[in-house]
Amino acid sequence: MLKGRLVTLRSVKISDKTHFLTWFNDPEVLQYLGLYLPRTEITEEKFIEELGDNKSRTYVMFVIDAIENSGNKPIGTTAFSGIDIKDHNASFDITIGEKEYWGKGYGTEAARLMIRFGFEQLNLHRINSGVISFNERSIKMHNKIGFTKEGLQRQLIFKNGVFYDYVLFGLLRDEWLKLQDKN
Repeated sequence: MLKGRLVTLRSVKISDKTHFLTWFNDPEVLQYLGLYLPRTEITEEKFIEELGDNKSRTYVMFVIDAIENSGNKPIGTTAFSGIDIKDHNASFDITIGEKEYWGKGYGTEAARLMIRFGFEQLNLHRINSGVISFNERSIKMHNKIGFTKEGLQRQLIFKNGVFYDYVLFGLLRDEWLKLQDKN
């Protein structure tokens, strides 16, 4: 478990499927994600089981719990995919599924914890990420935690009848370490 002031990152449990079903079937949440097909209880259960069987170790996911007086509340997920142990890189993603937590710093703190995990525990040299161009909150968060905009894939994502650009970000270990020195 990784712990911050606002959130903890913990391993996924089977019981999280109820949260996943709610979040990943909500059109307002889905507009920012690459998912587009409805999620079912069977799909989520299978996905969670496969997390436990990940023999290749190319994917790691945590549930983001908000720290509250009444106990921790699951509010989203964060993950590294395509973990490449040879080249020491991975792709980062984050979703805050509980909309009342949007724009309040929970995602930023969770992202910082995940990035620290990637560089310190997974020994990554580079972390990649991408954001649909209209997701201004996510673009702001990437900039805030030190990612550099590296490119743009024009009209890559089709959402609600419109093609949108996909913004590419990268963060190198050395850049991240310099930011840690400033804090």
